Amino acid sequence: MLYGHGGDVYTIAKELGIKPQEVLDFSSNCSPLPYPEGFKEYICSNIDQMHLLPEVDCETIRGLLAKRYDLHQDHFLIGNGTTQWIFGLPRLLRPKRAFITLPTYADYEDACLTENITVYPLGSFPRGDRQEEEHLFEAISSQKKEAFEDSLVFICNPNNPTGLFLEPAKLLELIQQMPETTTWVIDESYAPFVGEDQHSSLLGLELPENVVLLRSFSKIYGIPGLRIGCMVNRGYIQKRLAKQMRPWAVNRMAQLALEFLLTNPGFEEEVRQTCQLEKRFLVERLSRLDKLQYVEGRCHYALFRLTGGLKAKDLTETLKKKGILIRNCNNFKGLTGEHIRISPRLRRDNERLLTHMETLCK
Repeated sequence: MLYGHGGDVYTIAKELGIKPQEVLDFSSNCSPLPYPEGFKEYICSNIDQMHLLPEVDCETIRGLLAKRYDLHQDHFLIGNGTTQWIFGLPRLLRPKRAFITLPTYADYEDACLTENITVYPLGSFPRGDRQEEEHLFEAISSQKKEAFEDSLVFICNPNNPTGLFLEPAKLLELIQQMPETTTWVIDESYAPFVGEDQHSSLLGLELPENVVLLRSFSKIYGIPGLRIGCMVNRGYIQKRLAKQMRPWAVNRMAQLALEFLLTNPGFEEEVRQTCQLEKRFLVERLSRLDKLQYVEGRCHYALFRLTGGLKAKDLTETLKKKGILIRNCNNFKGLTGEHIRISPRLRRDNERLLTHMETLCK
């Protein structure tokens, strides 16, 4: 297990003697907005449902998703966060090998190595600009197609931590050129921050049976503590996973929360617009500092390369002492040099971060 993800507010809270919610967390890429009107009242009014077992297979949620995406509800599996399938798919499919683009989310490699599956990197894409999209396609296309037979390919789209985003139609075109025995795991955890479904997700297209989509509800709705995520597949993979699903895999309060949020689509748009606005504000101010170079990306978080001898560890540790978390990206394979990642909060918190950053990064 990698102890280096963002969002570890508990350790810093213990060290500083404060409550976890008092930590200013810019390291976790979740919505900073308060929950929509009526959400807390809805949860409180249904609190007694904790006395009941959850829906055994999240049928209500699957029905809502099926209606939203015009798919059959059996194409959806709801589980304990996308991590359930990141680790479950290598164990279930037992591929000959796995391919992972770099830099990216470390759990893909961890999951494969846990099952003794050899992992091959597909290039290094640290900038996140449009030109690098072409480089990524070249890196995949340049491989011998035989190497992809009976293999697993993980692609985070948009990518973490670079923000590199591949247009869904173009990504699907690439998938269709490769062997049908390749399983493509496309992690769309951050897609809602890029745009509406029809512009940011493969869910708006005809999904081949060898494509598995992962969708996180933690990020866009700001509910990571509830651990609930979605897997979408319209073929044999879904059927095999469904047979192995444990009953009551999702707790009742998580089910209720997501049912409410899925029926309030305006909240998603509010989160998307707010995060992109605050990202532009942070990037504009931080890009003025000589020791920070912004890495262009399409997502709401911002990756910065540190220059002038500034070390990510020193910067993050200094901010921790002030109750502020940003992401030290030194444990992302494929990044050359020192990098940090910042996910925006609301304006008042962002201004507080800027005050410290402008002093520390001169």
